[in-house]
Amino acid sequence: MADGLTFVINPAAEYAPIALLEKSLGDIRRLLRHVDEAIYGASAQTQWMVSQLRSSAPTITLQPERGNGQAIEVVSYGMRVITAGTDEPPQYFTEQALEDIKKMRRLFSGKASAKSIFVLTNGERRATIEKDISDKVSRILTAGYHNLGSLEGRLDAINLHGPPTVTIWDRVTGAPVRCRLPKGEEWITRAKGLLRKRVLVAGDVHYFVNGAPRSILDVTYLEDTSPDPSLPRAEFGSIPDKRVIEVGAAEWLKSVRGVS
Repeated sequence: MADGLTFVINPAAEYAPIALLEKSLGDIRRLLRHVDEAIYGASAQTQWMVSQLRSSAPTITLQPERGNGQAIEVVSYGMRVITAGTDEPPQYFTEQALEDIKKMRRLFSGKASAKSIFVLTNGERRATIEKDISDKVSRILTAGYHNLGSLEGRLDAINLHGPPTVTIWDRVTGAPVRCRLPKGEEWITRAKGLLRKRVLVAGDVHYFVNGAPRSILDVTYLEDTSPDPSLPRAEFGSIPDKRVIEVGAAEWLKSVRGVS
């Protein structure tokens, strides 16, 4: 298991301004929060602790409070894939996480700027973030497709900052999917009443190139699909598709969607 996630901030000037350190930490913290949510769910409250801090080039080693270190491997591997260039998002890198990384372009302009940022685990450089990071992320965000459709999942978050959005956890992929609601108090009221319930959301569904859903724009439908516990569970004598029996309904639906 990796001993931590290290970021080496290489300043463009001889010394690193405090403003560069503050901006870098803010961007890193936002990215870790969104990746944590994708791994552990909406209730993820992982505390990342500073285990090392060096000053030659500002070097920060972070460790999650959770003991399994999964997030360290997810972030370091994901950053390696993104900086190398790809059309597909790494696992657990949601649309929000990718947007966080894209915003890191601000770290490479202005007086308090960086020349590059190294991402290391166990002393080994896994990725180098440079001023072209926005282009690398845009390649992923523009490679997907969209069509009218619907997704089902648990509604676990509502965001009213800017255009109102809700986040559902897709039942097939388990990934968080942001859904942009129409303007109007009635939509916000409906969303609040459905918090922590299983819902069906319909609209313009956007997918990554690998078939994983990333967001729903222009929502037209938001309804409760929670099973009624008072009703008997349906029993089916047979399922026509043998593949469903072999791999299970969720895995079969992933294959239909083309989700890896």
